[in-house]
Amino acid sequence: MAKKHNLPLRGVNSDGASVQVNEVEVGYLVQLAGWGNFADAADKALRSQSLSIPTDYRAPVSRGMMTVWRIAPDRVLVRSDSKLEFASTNDLVALDLSQARVCLTLDGPGTAGLLSRVIALDFDELLFPIGTFVQTSLHHVGVLVERQRRDQLTVIIPTTWARSLTDYLISHLALAV
Repeated sequence: MAKKHNLPLRGVNSDGASVQVNEVEVGYLVQLAGWGNFADAADKALRSQSLSIPTDYRAPVSRGMMTVWRIAPDRVLVRSDSKLEFASTNDLVALDLSQARVCLTLDGPGTAGLLSRVIALDFDELLFPIGTFVQTSLHHVGVLVERQRRDQLTVIIPTTWARSLTDYLISHLALAV
């Protein structure tokens, strides 16, 4: 998918700590949803890709360039660098969301401070450690945030809100010129 913004942008948050905002390829993003026997059906489908269903709603399962987030009792998101085939069954449906989401990375020592100003969440590394994620809202829009490294977080946002949410994030930075 073509990038929608003139990124990366570098700036500082209100504490003077640097942040870089960049759009990265989301790759392939599929939502698996179901009912009844969802956990068993999803786990079987994921195991065919050498993945498994996460046991909780904070820790994703990753292998190579593939990540699985459990986002609800009957839903997971699967992100990969290559297209994965998931067959729909009576207990499971697959929906390609690759064109429906944009992936931003925020990197730098000011990242947690910036996000804490726009998302009602404590980004302290003890409470939101590396390798965990949350679903929350950014300016009233549902997003998924994953901590990749101490000073790097990934934010997956709906494409229809990409421009306004990116502008909203950037409006909280003093941009480097």
